[in-house]
Amino acid sequence: MTRTTRATTLRDNNILNDGPGISPMPWVLAILLFITVLAAAAGLSVGAAAINLSNDLAHRLTVQIIEANPDLRHAQASEVARKLKQMDQVESAEIVDDQALDQLVSPWLGKDGVEAGLPYPALVDVTLRAGHEGGLEQLKTALNSVAPSARIEPDAQWLGPLAQLLAVTTWFAGAIVVLMMVAVAAAVMLSARAALNTHRSTIDILHLMGSSDSQIAKLFQRRIVVDAAISGAIGLVGAVVMLWVTQLLLASLRSEFLGAAFMPWWVWLVLPLLPLMATLVANLAARISILRALKTLL
Repeated sequence: MTRTTRATTLRDNNILNDGPGISPMPWVLAILLFITVLAAAAGLSVGAAAINLSNDLAHRLTVQIIEANPDLRHAQASEVARKLKQMDQVESAEIVDDQALDQLVSPWLGKDGVEAGLPYPALVDVTLRAGHEGGLEQLKTALNSVAPSARIEPDAQWLGPLAQLLAVTTWFAGAIVVLMMVAVAAAVMLSARAALNTHRSTIDILHLMGSSDSQIAKLFQRRIVVDAAISGAIGLVGAVVMLWVTQLLLASLRSEFLGAAFMPWWVWLVLPLLPLMATLVANLAARISILRALKTLL
């Protein structure tokens, strides 16, 4: 009987039968994969939101008409909107109505301040055509003749820090995923060393029968990889259920701001790859740890 045949026979006899649920490693891996999937989902969703926000802000700007006389202010706003609509680089130019302005300033002025009729600038919401984001000086020159007090402010100027925050959050989430994979490898190595100590006498017999370190390592690898795959599936299912419930709750709020937190469809396709990655990491970590430990047993 060859060494390979003996190793296969021993594997079929399930010499490493510890019984289900005895080792804590599967539960540890399930928790790690649960956290990993949540972190990856958050990072990918926030990253997609940051890209969409940056692309949207690059084409939008706001024109403020600062004028104390309300009649003159509204007249200049109308003239500015008309002038902008005639320009080739402008896709749309809409005056923000007084009711919308009241809603914008009410958190700072309060209901009494809004009802007091305090003067505040008229706003014109402008969307530029793609490829014309850099013509601000030309816009300023064109508007100066109809509204000398007009101020042009790109939306990216005041929402840019938010896009940067979202980008940094994406990197943090990626770092968490990497750390979780390192934790998976560490947990597998500890579990593999514990399994070797538990089956020390069995390993000695296998060596006497002529089995190589590589063949013995495969026996332990097979058990660890199966545990890692099952744990990954459990962690994935738990995280997907939590994410799905969260998406339903966000949808019920019907908030435009919170709508940016919705995960793109492609994120749902990426998440199942994480348990597979963790299984590969567990397989590699188990083999390296076991082969090194077996050398010290000789």
